[in-house]
Amino acid sequence: MSEAAIKKRLRRAVEAAAEILDYPKGSYGIIMLDGKTFNIEAISRMEIRKIRIVLDEIKKNDEELVKKFPLPGNCTKEIWCRSSEGGFFMKKISD
Repeated sequence: MSEAAIKKRLRRAVEAAAEILDYPKGSYGIIMLDGKTFNIEAISRMEIRKIRIVLDEIKKNDEELVKKFPLPGNCTKEIWCRSSEGGFFMKKISD
């Protein structure tokens, strides 16, 4: 798969994750991030979720990158992995 195709697939995965988080409509405020560490910040009255989106598998490097990023106590760090079939599985990362 070309680099352009991978970027397009990742962009679609980020958009799909944002739609999932925003269901029902307005349940989270969604902020799209630069993707260096996290792709999405989802904010509700009770929590803040920082989410990294990856394709096909969660690599050790992804976990280490998310784990070392400092966040306040009311934030959760998550990695969502989009499989080639289109579904997501999620892993919460603790410090």
